[in-house]
Amino acid sequence: MKIISILPFLLVLMLCSCDPAISVHDDGLLSIVTFNCQTLFDDIEDGDEFSPYSRYEGWSRAKYEKRIEKLREAVKNDFDADIIFFQEIESGKVLEDLLDSSLRRRGYLYYAVADINNPITVGFISRYNPVSVSVHGSGESRLVMRSEFVIDGHQMIIYTLHAKSNSGDDVENREDRKSTASLINSLVRSEMTANVIILGDFNSEPGIYPDDMLTMLDPCSSTEIIEESSIPVCYKPERLDSMNFYDPLLDPSLPLNGNGTYYYNGSFFDYDRILFNKSLYVNSSAFSIDILTSSGMNGIPYRYDPESGEGFSDHFPVKLTLCL
Repeated sequence: MKIISILPFLLVLMLCSCDPAISVHDDGLLSIVTFNCQTLFDDIEDGDEFSPYSRYEGWSRAKYEKRIEKLREAVKNDFDADIIFFQEIESGKVLEDLLDSSLRRRGYLYYAVADINNPITVGFISRYNPVSVSVHGSGESRLVMRSEFVIDGHQMIIYTLHAKSNSGDDVENREDRKSTASLINSLVRSEMTANVIILGDFNSEPGIYPDDMLTMLDPCSSTEIIEESSIPVCYKPERLDSMNFYDPLLDPSLPLNGNGTYYYNGSFFDYDRILFNKSLYVNSSAFSIDILTSSGMNGIPYRYDPESGEGFSDHFPVKLTLCL
């Protein structure tokens, strides 16, 4: 195991040194999944656990291993993606345990975790070796992970995030999410000629006015939306320009399974999203977007219950497949 510190206080990138038993496919397709695992804590008690993920409250190695095995089977049987981005993981140990021999044989040799001090951080596992990984942010916004890959000669820049939830004060939550949006806007402005993706749990849906993370074009322009610390999105590819992002979950012309990605208090929400820019749209001959509902029950995410060990997550994974 090789461990590389990219930033001294935030990021640990770990690369498996073993050789894969299979090679990365060369069919021209690239698949990417984003998935909020719902507080996936490891089996080491180090003081930052959320209730009830402590030994005192019944959390155990057996429950942890059962949960990891469920996720491992989902990766093998349901996700089947080249790069999988996770939200709400406690540590690099979670990803290291996930990548046992069965997933390494399927080509998953690389993983990274963004924040070693945040018990619900973001990270990824990948069949492709990242060119670089870095994290960005400050005390005013959630951290954002930037990952860069070169895949079949295509430069891919992927930002993953876990925005502030809706628990607590609504105004403060919105401002926190807007701070994250402002950070992303500042990072991607100089990269829009490259292939850029923004994905993760936004904990909000696009509105028509820039009062949260994502704002649809009309009545506001991309410039106005960015100035208001929001990310401009559109649902028509012809509306893409050098400043905004295409949001396929908004596009009514696309077939989409499932009623939403997150279910709470009797309602569905599309909080988990994958956005991409004009450059990637132009460079892709085809794409598809899917909400992976197989882990749910009766079309609803099967929320994990730490007491019984049953369930999977209160979010569905979202999968983007590109033909490059």
